Amino acid sequence: MKLILVILLLALSSSLFASANQLGVGAMVGNPTGLNGKYWLDDQKAVDAGVGFSFGSQTNFSLHSDYLLQNEGAFFFNDVYALDLYYGVGGRMQFADSLEIGLRVPVGLAHKFANQPADAFAEIAPILDFVGRTGLDVHLAVGARFYF
Repeated sequence: MKLILVILLLALSSSLFASANQLGVGAMVGNPTGLNGKYWLDDQKAVDAGVGFSFGSQTNFSLHSDYLLQNEGAFFFNDVYALDLYYGVGGRMQFADSLEIGLRVPVGLAHKFANQPADAFAEIAPILDFVGRTGLDVHLAVGARFYF
């Protein structure tokens, strides 16, 4: 729990050095469930990170980070609400019986709210674990972020 608080404080303090609306901090529910953040490098590239717990046959602490490319307005919901398609590559560390490290390939949809510095997202991220337990895993999560 202390690690989660330290990461949250670092993310919030780094927003002091970021330009307006470049850093988003929020929560995600699914696998994993916890805190997430997204830092925009430019209009189409970002880095995200998440810290939380993966639930399954046992509860494991999980960290991940990804480099993302985002296509703005790739889809529309009800022909009104723009949905951005994003995809990328990153890594995941999970602290189970032993340390597990894997390659993540996230794909998701995000909606930026028009009058608020916030977004909501849903993503799927296949994972290939190559250290510790080897094999395939998947992250499925929905969440929201507020941008500073």
